Amino acid sequence: MTAQRRYTIGVLMGFHMYDGSTPNTFVLPFLQGIQKAARDQGVNLMLSCGVSRGIAMDTLTYPAWPEQFSTAYFIPVGPYNTDGLLLFNPMQLPEEIPYIQNLQEKGFPVLFIGGGSGTPMILVDNEEGIHQALGHLVGHGHKEIAFIAGVTNDGDSQLRVKAYRETVGALGLSDDPRLMEFGEHNDVGGYAAMKRILQSGVKFTAVACSNDQSAVGALRAVREAGLRVPWDVAFTGFDDNLAALAQVPPLTSVHYPLFESGYRALLLLRKRIEFGPGSIPEMTRVNTSLVPRQSCGCLPEMLNSMTNPTVADADQAGPQHFKEELSRTMMESLLTDAAPSNLHDVRPLCDRLVESFFLSLQDGDLSHFQIGLIEVLQRIEMMEDDAHAWQAAISILRAGAQTFLSNEGDIRRREHAEDLLHQARTLLSESARRRYVRMQLQETQAEEAMGRLTARLLSSLDEEQIYSTLEDHLPRIGIRFGHVAFFEPLGDDPTGGSRVRIFQKDAPPLQFASRQFPPPGLYPEDEPFNLALLPLFFQEEKMGYVAFDGGNLVPLATVVRQLASAVKNAELYNKVLELSLTDGLTGVYNRRYFELLLQKEVERTQRYNRQLATIMIDIDHFKEYNDSFGHPAGDEALRRVAEDIQSGARRGLDVATRYGGEEFAVILPETAPDGAWIVAENIRKKIDSDSRFLRKVSVSLGVASLTGDQLSHTLLVEQADRALYQAKSQGRNRTVIFEEWMQESAHNKNASR
Repeated sequence: MTAQRRYTIGVLMGFHMYDGSTPNTFVLPFLQGIQKAARDQGVNLMLSCGVSRGIAMDTLTYPAWPEQFSTAYFIPVGPYNTDGLLLFNPMQLPEEIPYIQNLQEKGFPVLFIGGGSGTPMILVDNEEGIHQALGHLVGHGHKEIAFIAGVTNDGDSQLRVKAYRETVGALGLSDDPRLMEFGEHNDVGGYAAMKRILQSGVKFTAVACSNDQSAVGALRAVREAGLRVPWDVAFTGFDDNLAALAQVPPLTSVHYPLFESGYRALLLLRKRIEFGPGSIPEMTRVNTSLVPRQSCGCLPEMLNSMTNPTVADADQAGPQHFKEELSRTMMESLLTDAAPSNLHDVRPLCDRLVESFFLSLQDGDLSHFQIGLIEVLQRIEMMEDDAHAWQAAISILRAGAQTFLSNEGDIRRREHAEDLLHQARTLLSESARRRYVRMQLQETQAEEAMGRLTARLLSSLDEEQIYSTLEDHLPRIGIRFGHVAFFEPLGDDPTGGSRVRIFQKDAPPLQFASRQFPPPGLYPEDEPFNLALLPLFFQEEKMGYVAFDGGNLVPLATVVRQLASAVKNAELYNKVLELSLTDGLTGVYNRRYFELLLQKEVERTQRYNRQLATIMIDIDHFKEYNDSFGHPAGDEALRRVAEDIQSGARRGLDVATRYGGEEFAVILPETAPDGAWIVAENIRKKIDSDSRFLRKVSVSLGVASLTGDQLSHTLLVEQADRALYQAKSQGRNRTVIFEEWMQESAHNKNASR
């Protein structure tokens, strides 16, 4: 039976993922849901993540895209190396939509995330979310409600603007056009939009924002204006990301289950890949729910009553079915409120809490629930999940207890239930505090590790040091690996080829067509890969890309920026070093470089027990040439001899050097005597037949080759030099390979030249 081929799914965004070094807070939980689904489904995943150039006042977008156009960076994640693409709207460059439409016309599977640019799509119920936010503000008595909209060409933004206008009309609210401004769905734009509304003089008592990031900026603007939230101005956001909870006061927001939506998106695309067009709906809507907090004017007691859930009647459902439904409701609240690291563990934990709780109520032994709760908390903390999110599950358990005991006359059992739930809330709060402390410690450690990585990268003087630094330090910031790919021309395409250096010491780089990434052998075939590909660039120069392990997306832009600087620093250092190691007359390397490289090659050859050869070359009767035609002509002859040597030693690993005066040397890694003799003869014949000299010029050559267990730097040069002496002694213009009898022969090369 043939094993099923593993699918590869790519993720593209119509905008850049990283603004500066910070990941998009809306996209990040979406991607985490996609990654979780990919792991569960056993598919390969490649995230193409653009990075802004970080230039002040730069309003352009820099997405990472499968082809080269406009301000996009080329990253090889496209139809040529994936089975389907997830596409984050909005598409902000003019070339993006036609490109995707062309793919769809060819039948290539795609799924849009968010509305605006095509179908099939998965999108939040934007209209219902705006209705919920405005309806809630109206419930607080507000009639003049300003609106910070998003992006004019964004599908989700347009739908939210439309819903705002419809709700204003339906509820009879103030429709002054000055009440709405576009905030570009970021905090800077939200701040500017709120300033414009304030400066217009229009009356308003509440502000609804198209997303939470806009609300962050708008809140700053009203505070600067001396207005108090929520007493002077009430606020709501949309998305319910971490920024909403972090505000002072906490921001009421429309909850968009980002993690769950990302998870569903990958499942839908996989179904489309497997079963073809028509297998998934053109539109999949994700329901929203309003999360009231203090920014809208809700007081703590109001919030408790609003979040108290409704649970089915125990008498109608039956005890066992009632408990199962209660556990299911608790699980759904967790999946909506958070993104547990292991979805499969959530339901058993909910079952454990429900069973132990009702067992304690049944026999009066409170330890059943206490032990069960401690076991659940330990599991939560081991998974590094947020225990605070389980407060919603405890609220549901409380509602279930009230329903279950509604006809119960035993007051003591009611008191037991309240005691247990109070203990649960207390223990959850303690667990949340422990998690916060752990997160602070981890953040401190991560910052220290990033600092060490940055310092090591910027002090690296060559590529070898850079790769060694990445290998040593990336795991310390939660990144298992990062493969650096440099672009190489392929035909007329400057980015058509890629060269990837793998971490194994002295391993040759992998070279392949960029659109065939990843090349065979780069990643294990027996497990799916999860990659995040970021562009490697320095100012205007597009150098290549880096394929990181996608387990920790947060620090990747910081790493890639430091890496680009390190590569450029190493290049600059090498240029300076090359100038100091290059012979100014002939342009080939000088003797100092010969000594450094030969020592390095000797060490490598000894380690792998391979062969290393050297050719020593001397121009015959060069003093007579100089005396006859003068030193300028002699210098020109030296340059031409160097050219012929480089042309004759044309293998990529061979290195020609000027050893001194009229003497040259060539290093030939992994070369046996016969192979070195062929190279030497190529050189000799080129010089012998070169008609550019003022008279015929010839050279004598000595060849030596040793294996790793015999090899030493001095012995190899000495043997090649003795062979050169024999070539001179035997009449010049010839190549001689070292033999053992030469070791004892007279050696007076100065007299014979």
